[in-house]
Amino acid sequence: MKINRRILPSGKIGIAVSGGSDSVALAFLLTKGGKKKNAAERFVILHVDHGLRRESKAEYRFVRDLAKRLGVKFAGTHAEVVQEKGESLEMAARRVRLAFFEKAMKRYGLDAIATGHHADDVAETFLMRLKRVSLANIREKSTVGKIRFVRPLLDCRDAELKDYLRKYGETWCEDMSNDDTSIERNRVRHVVIPFLTENLDANLVPHLRRLSTFLEGLTSSDCDDR
Repeated sequence: MKINRRILPSGKIGIAVSGGSDSVALAFLLTKGGKKKNAAERFVILHVDHGLRRESKAEYRFVRDLAKRLGVKFAGTHAEVVQEKGESLEMAARRVRLAFFEKAMKRYGLDAIATGHHADDVAETFLMRLKRVSLANIREKSTVGKIRFVRPLLDCRDAELKDYLRKYGETWCEDMSNDDTSIERNRVRHVVIPFLTENLDANLVPHLRRLSTFLEGLTSSDCDDR
């Protein structure tokens, strides 16, 4: 498992956990399954219930209980997402999430917030942005306003993270909307990448990850968080 701990600040870190396999794996890896000696002092698990899906309250409880099991502080909120003029629902949810993260940075004295983005996310984002003639992609470190993000899992595959959790008998929350291929990212994930992997390049995802790293110095990223 290629987790990049070198990009983590030495101080206090927030871990953005949605309840999905990637962010749950991140929480386990950073706290070493709750066995890391200074985990309680160093990490805070952050979760936003956007209230947009009926299962969101159950996911809130799942993440809260996860933090308790790992022996780290939990900071969560039940948010109300209201779209501003000309704003998509996704962007409105992101705005609410970033506002919560910014408050958490200040309240808990966080040096950065770690997210569970991984190599598959990099590949998907790269392909989606090609049509926008944009090279911006997910970077290991970025800043949005006053929030510093770190992404130590960018060399990990989604399947690796799921296998890691299964190995230790851990579960995660499945967002059923991720199967809806009318959504662009899901279409890229479930249709485009499998087709290209089978017919063009069996190592497509790691190759796109390396290409993204190569191009990283040419652009900046304001990638979404989690």
